[in-house]
Amino acid sequence: MKSRENLVRLKQFQVNEKRRQLLQLDMMIAEFERMAVELELQITAEEKKAGITDINHFAYPTFAKAARLRRDNLRNSQSDLAQQR
Repeated sequence: MKSRENLVRLKQFQVNEKRRQLLQLDMMIAEFERMAVELELQITAEEKKAGITDINHFAYPTFAKAARLRRDNLRNSQSDLAQQR
């Protein structure tokens, strides 16, 4: 009987560990979403300030380009984490 109790305890521990990992993934996904939305607002503000929204324009703000790249990387990471769920 003791062996069975130990097995049940082990399985409960494994389930709790998976729940913790899932919660951590969900928190990371939510944080990446928050950061991406914040970057989007900054990109929009920078484009409005410069008066240029065409990313291929020679005078497109460097900060907006970098923020776009960062936002896209966050979205890709978010997608990767969602697949791990």
